[in-house]
Amino acid sequence: MRKISDGEYLLIYLILICLAEIVTAYVSIQAGIVVHISILFLLFIHSGFISREKMSVNKAQLLFIKQKKKPSGLLQSIISKKADLASLLIVLTLAPLIRILSLVMPLAHFPRIQWFTIISVALYLSIIIVIRQQKLALREHGFRWPKREHIPIEIGIALLAIPFGVMEYLILRPPTPLISSFSGEDLLMAILILFIGTGLLEEIIFRGLLQKKTMDMMGAWQGILFVTLLFAVLHIGNLSFLDVLLVFFIGGIYAVVVHKTKTIIGVTVSHTMVNVMLFIVCPLTLV
Repeated sequence: MRKISDGEYLLIYLILICLAEIVTAYVSIQAGIVVHISILFLLFIHSGFISREKMSVNKAQLLFIKQKKKPSGLLQSIISKKADLASLLIVLTLAPLIRILSLVMPLAHFPRIQWFTIISVALYLSIIIVIRQQKLALREHGFRWPKREHIPIEIGIALLAIPFGVMEYLILRPPTPLISSFSGEDLLMAILILFIGTGLLEEIIFRGLLQKKTMDMMGAWQGILFVTLLFAVLHIGNLSFLDVLLVFFIGGIYAVVVHKTKTIIGVTVSHTMVNVMLFIVCPLTLV
């Protein structure tokens, strides 16, 4: 029986998450939550099995060393690949976790603008745990200032947020803006919340942690495609195929920019501005 490759495992998880989103949007929220929780547990269990296999191969490597033999390059390659897959599966748990938290938290009694803050607190704690548990180097995952030669790219991607935000608004037409007017204090607070609760949070997860992990394991363009597809399918709940296509397009541009610049700064600003246009500027100005 042919062994399933690492890339095929990731494709299976992508399909499962897509299925969970379809169930959530078109069958019932409760059923969707159950599917997402099942995926979350499956990722943890799978990662555990891979880690056990890695430990077994490590023991074989130690046996070679005790016998004063040099471990084969194949053995070292197997250990490295298993470690990469186990690490990626743990990081991937953040994707279903986003949806589980957004669906199960009792947010009805809070203003909509506060929803982002409440959900983001739990997600940031999860991100911190993953980073510490995996001993991830933050600079390698986009936590760095852009180089001088990349400043024009960063400015360009930030400015693209304006047409992107308008296009998404025209597709989705959110019923009410997050704030009632452009008053200074309310506007600044809303922008800060959208920055922390959407732009920075989602870019850390998708273009920071997941993109680096998938690119290291699958190669640059396959990794970019996987993360972009994952980012897009998590928007199925907006009940618009056109919006999923737009998000796929935007996410693909963000992924390429991060691959080029090695920083998530520009895409974080752009992502925040898209949501500011979508949830504040357009609803208050385009009637």
